[in-house]
Amino acid sequence: MKRLGLLISLIMVVSLLSACATPTPKVEEKVVTQIVKETVKETVIVEGTPKIVEKEVTKVVEKVITTVVEKVVTATPEPAEEKEKSDVVIVGMAEEPEFTNVMYTQGGNSLALAKMAQRGLLFLDEESNWIGELAKEVPSLENSGISPDGKTITFKLREGVTWHDGKPVTSADVKATWEAIMNPDNTPITRFGYDQIESIDTPDDLTVTLNFPEPFTSWPILFDFILPKHVIEENSPGLDESKAMQVPIGFGPYKFVEWKVGDFVEYEAFDDYWRGGPKIDRVVVRMYPSTDALLQAIEAKEVDIAWSQPASFVPKLEALESKGIRLFVVPRVASVRFHMNPRAPIFADKTLRQALQHAVDKQFLIDELLFGRGALTDSEWGGSPWENPNLVRYEYSPGKCREMLESLGWKDEDGDGIREAHGVEGFEDGTRLSFMHYTTAGDIGRENRQLIVQQMFKECGVEMKVESRRAAELFGTWSQGGVWSHGDYEMGDWVHGLNVPDPEISTRFLCSEIASEENQSGSQWFLYCNPEVDELLMRQAGEMDPEKRKEILFRVQEIYHDDAYTIFLYRHIWAFTAREELKNFVLHPFAKLYWNPQEWEWEE
Repeated sequence: MKRLGLLISLIMVVSLLSACATPTPKVEEKVVTQIVKETVKETVIVEGTPKIVEKEVTKVVEKVITTVVEKVVTATPEPAEEKEKSDVVIVGMAEEPEFTNVMYTQGGNSLALAKMAQRGLLFLDEESNWIGELAKEVPSLENSGISPDGKTITFKLREGVTWHDGKPVTSADVKATWEAIMNPDNTPITRFGYDQIESIDTPDDLTVTLNFPEPFTSWPILFDFILPKHVIEENSPGLDESKAMQVPIGFGPYKFVEWKVGDFVEYEAFDDYWRGGPKIDRVVVRMYPSTDALLQAIEAKEVDIAWSQPASFVPKLEALESKGIRLFVVPRVASVRFHMNPRAPIFADKTLRQALQHAVDKQFLIDELLFGRGALTDSEWGGSPWENPNLVRYEYSPGKCREMLESLGWKDEDGDGIREAHGVEGFEDGTRLSFMHYTTAGDIGRENRQLIVQQMFKECGVEMKVESRRAAELFGTWSQGGVWSHGDYEMGDWVHGLNVPDPEISTRFLCSEIASEENQSGSQWFLYCNPEVDELLMRQAGEMDPEKRKEILFRVQEIYHDDAYTIFLYRHIWAFTAREELKNFVLHPFAKLYWNPQEWEWEE
C-alpha cells in the first residue's frame, strides 16, 4: 500500500497544479491536429521514499498531422452574436454528447441536453413524484386512467401545447412516435417497453390509450419524449440520418438552435412553453477538453453552470463559494463500477472474476478520491429502495485474490510481478494475466480511479493496461461505432443510474438488448446474457404488487452478484456549480439541470 500512497500523492499534486494553471485564452493561433490511435508507453517516476515506483501507461495520443494554421475557438466559443449576461446562461461540460435526441441516447449528459428541448407525457416534481407534462395528470385507478386489470393506460392530454414550430401537439404525435420507435427501418436506443404495447388508440386529439396484452408495471417510463408526426413523415424513410433528428423539435422550455460538435450546443427560449416562457433568452453549452479545463473556466467565471465535476475537486470548489460560486453536491441513485466484458476470454472463469473483486479496496477509493463523501454499494440499483441489502460484499483481501488466482494456475514463475498461465484451460502456458481498461479521456476523476485500481490489481499480480478515449467514441450507438455498444473492450468504466424513480432497467441485462448488426437498437453495454435473469426481469415487469416485484429484483441482484462481472466501487455523486447571481437553479437528483430551466434568472 506504500506504492499506492505515493500514487495518490502524485495524483493530488497533479490535480492542484492543473487547478492553478492559467485559464485557457478564448482565441489563439493553433496547429490543427488529428487524433491517432497509437499505443505508446511512458514511465511515471514517483519519489518520496527511498523506493522508486515506475508505472507503464498505455493510451491514445494526439499527433500533428498537418501544419495548417487557423484561428480556432478553444475554451470559450461564442456561437452567436454577443449578448448581455442577462440574456444568456453559459453551461460548461467536459464530456461531448453522442446525441441530443432522447430517441437515440442513454448517456446522462446527452439526455440532459436533449430534455432541455424534448419533453414527454410525464415529468417529475421537486420530490421526484410523477406529474403530468403533456398529460394533464398521471393515470390512476382513481381517475380511471388505469383499467382494473392493468392492461389499459389512458392519458388525457393538456390543451394548447404547441411544438417549437407552432403546430399543436396532439395524440396523433404520441402514436406516430411509437410507430417510429417500432419501425424496423429506424434504430432507437431501445424498443424495450414500447414492444410490450399491442396497440394505441387515439379517439380524439387529447386522448391516448395504450393497450398492453399483459400488465407492464413501468408504463410511466415510456414516452419520456415525443416526436412531431409531421416531422416524422417529412423525414421518412431515412429518419435516423435526418437533420431533424440531430436537433429535434420539441415542446420543452428551450428550442435547439445549433449543435457544433466539439464546440457548443445552443438553445433559445420557447416563449410558448405551457408552464411559461423562460426568463433567460439563450442557453449555450460549451464543450471543454477536460475536467481540468472546465475547473479553470469555473474559477475564471467563464461559465455560469458547470456540469458534474470529479469529487476530488470538491475541496477546491468549496473554496470558491466565497467568490460567488455555489456548489451543489447530490448523491445519485447510481453506481460507479468497473465492468468485465463476458466476451473477453480472460474473464471467462467465474473464480477469476471473483478473485479480482477481492483485489479492490473500495473504501480506500472513497476516502482518497471522494474525501469520504461516498457510500459503498454492490448493486446496479445502489442507493434506491430496490437495492438488495442482503448481498454479501466481496471483502478487500489481496491475499484471497492471490490464493484464488494461484489455484487456477495463474502463477508468477518468472518473477516479473505479473502472473502467467500454467495449465490454465484455454490459455497457452506463459500467457500473461493482462487486460486493457478503457475510461473517458479528459475526466481526471475517472483517470485517477483507473490508475489507483491498476495498482491494486498489480498487488495481486494482475496487469491492467489503461487507455483513455473520447466520450463520443465510447458511448456512441451501434451505428456510430460505439466501443461499449460493439463490445470492443475487455474492462470498462462508466456510470449509469436510475434516470427516474422506477426500478425498470432491464435493458442493461436482457440478452435481447445486446446490440448487433441485426439488432442495432440494442442498448445493453454489459453484453451479459443469463436466461434465468431474463425470465425474472420479464416477470417483474408485469408484477403489480410492489413487494413481490422487489423480491424478484432482489433475486436478480443475487445472481448477478455471484456472476461477478461487475466490480461495484461506490455510489456516484453529482458535483455541479452555479454562479451566485443565477437564481432558481435546482440540481434535481433525477432531472439534473433540465428540471426547471424556464425559472432561471439573473439577479438584478
